[in-house]
Amino acid sequence: MVLGIASRVFAKIFGIAGFLLALIGGALIGYSALTVGGLSVSSMVFRGIEALLGFGAIVAGIMMYTGPMRFGGMLAVLGGIILLVLTSFATPAILVFAGGILGIIGAAVKPAWWKFWKR
Repeated sequence: MVLGIASRVFAKIFGIAGFLLALIGGALIGYSALTVGGLSVSSMVFRGIEALLGFGAIVAGIMMYTGPMRFGGMLAVLGGIILLVLTSFATPAILVFAGGILGIIGAAVKPAWWKFWKR
């Protein structure tokens, strides 16, 4: 019984930490994509893709916190990998990737829904 409560607490902590990391990383990616100059078409397309991925990281973080934690974690990891490649391992991209990893770990620790409601 105590271990079940502890696993739910750890799952919530991992979910909250993953949410915060993905939220902060996505906000920083979006901010940097929208404030950096460059008027060439390729630069604008590149920055637009970064802004969309930053918004996707924020959505993935919200999904980790409120909805399916595993899917949100996988989405954040996928977006983090793409951002790591695009931004040459910038700190916000590392935050998004780490948030996704924490979401996946939290989903693995979290008990199944039928065990959660069974008392």
